[in-house]
Amino acid sequence: MRRIQKQILILVTGFLIVGLNHCFLFESISAGVNSLSKSSDSLESLSGSVKSISGSVSSLFSSSSSDDEKKERAYFKDVRDLTAMHMENGFQEIEFKNDLSTLALQNGITNWKAMRVTYLGIGSGLKKAGVDESKFTTFVKRLGGSRPEVTESIRKGFFQL
Repeated sequence: MRRIQKQILILVTGFLIVGLNHCFLFESISAGVNSLSKSSDSLESLSGSVKSISGSVSSLFSSSSSDDEKKERAYFKDVRDLTAMHMENGFQEIEFKNDLSTLALQNGITNWKAMRVTYLGIGSGLKKAGVDESKFTTFVKRLGGSRPEVTESIRKGFFQL
């Protein structure tokens, strides 16, 4: 009988130990799951923040490029009008280039000679002034010189814009 009592006591103690281990194990698993859940929430929040920042940066670049396009278009029109005015009032190359430099600086451009839009505007201004093709050809040779990209841009401004 004593032996059975000892075995029952050992069995109960074993179940108690296993039960307590399962309890600790359950608490550990529960804590781990809670930690993962919090990490998941943090990652979702971080993901939302990254998406928001990405949207802001994208918006910043799109508005910046839109602003750049507006500025370039305004500069093009200014060059066109300046060219037409000079052609209608007896074109003087030095005076024209000085006025063009001033106009470019007013538009935030420090090197108008490197800007394709400058030559497109000049070509469009020649057209606006009603310059005939022979005068146009002479003008292009003088201003374009040996730079084919300049000649091409002036021609495009004159014939296509």
